[in-house]
Amino acid sequence: MKKMEMTRRQLLQASSALGFSVAFPSILGLVGCNSRSGSRITTESWREIAAPPPRGSITPRATAMADGSVILSWLEPNEDGTAALQFSLRRDGAWSQTVTIAGRLLFSRDRASAPGVIALSSRNLIAYWSQKPANKERSANAIELFMAVSTDGGGHWSSPALVNRSAAQPGEDNGYASAAALNDTDAAFIWLDGRNWEKDKRVQLMSRTVRADGAMSGVSLLDPDTCTCCSTALVRTGSGLLGAYRGHTPENIRDISLIQNRAGAWSQPRVVHPDFWHIEACPVNGPHLDTDGSRTALIWFSAPQDQPAVKLAFSEDGGSTFAPPLRIDTENALGRAQVMLLPNRSAVAFWLENKSGTARLLARHIRNNALREEPFELSQGGNIGYPHAARAADGILLTWPEKDTESVSRVRVGLLSVAQTRKK
Repeated sequence: MKKMEMTRRQLLQASSALGFSVAFPSILGLVGCNSRSGSRITTESWREIAAPPPRGSITPRATAMADGSVILSWLEPNEDGTAALQFSLRRDGAWSQTVTIAGRLLFSRDRASAPGVIALSSRNLIAYWSQKPANKERSANAIELFMAVSTDGGGHWSSPALVNRSAAQPGEDNGYASAAALNDTDAAFIWLDGRNWEKDKRVQLMSRTVRADGAMSGVSLLDPDTCTCCSTALVRTGSGLLGAYRGHTPENIRDISLIQNRAGAWSQPRVVHPDFWHIEACPVNGPHLDTDGSRTALIWFSAPQDQPAVKLAFSEDGGSTFAPPLRIDTENALGRAQVMLLPNRSAVAFWLENKSGTARLLARHIRNNALREEPFELSQGGNIGYPHAARAADGILLTWPEKDTESVSRVRVGLLSVAQTRKK
């Protein structure tokens, strides 16, 4: 196979071309057995709700708090190329006043790398985001990972702190970060790091631990060769941290890899279910994880032999092993998938499909690790971004960006009502 010589920027441009304009043929996947677990979740369970982000806002993300509240974060762009990172807390069905975490910074506007906020406790919050360097002498492609800390429940935020490397080190695109709380004061980050791109044409998976007081551990190299710009996922199971990301081989096989951290030591990467997807450029389509401690769900997109599919696999041992995957899409899958576990061996999956050039946002209820219920549509539009789901006290909150008929972005939010929603 002839080796393709592509710059880092060309790879990203080629990846973006694999979005909604691509429609692959597909067939319906597995059909499961009957189940008595939980109540049915259908389109009648879904409603859109008003949310604080004004028209023009981009890259929303939702994350859960232990009390059933949900944190919604987003960017509000300015005309000078900067933006403000905002957040609001939804509790008891009402939104709090919007708070600015950081303003007038050169935030990355990559829709696959949305900023986020995680709760270590009711008072300790950590926000994280990707940002272009202020130093104009740095590479035009360079992206850095920053964080800020609040110790009063989000009322006030610290100055931004660089997470991904010391400012003196050169590098290329970084980001696509994930974070998970370790306890009331500590959190773990993983991210994609391109500091060796010019030398080795490889992007790496890196990690470090941070504290609410601003202290940080050293940086650990977890995988020296990953896909260039697919989002990552990180959760804390009952046996330690579990991370998921799209790996990469010299032959341009880009399958989903897992890493685990038990007792402070990271495992070697492993491919959980090989798809043998050969693709020259990054598909910008990362995996997602959810866990309740021991039971864990992994969802991902793949398209070997130009057959796109969204797959879902369950683990009963904190991610050490996974059952064979279920094919949950119907046809023309676009991916960008999310999954939320529910009680009674139930889960809800969300993903995008293409129908005659229009993106459809779909959901499907999975019971007893089997496909009994049919997918149902939540929304459709010509330019839907990356959805993010979080568990709320009254259901599952889902947010996504979408451009309107005037090509202006707006943040949409909906609530899927489910019975016996667990707290996380």
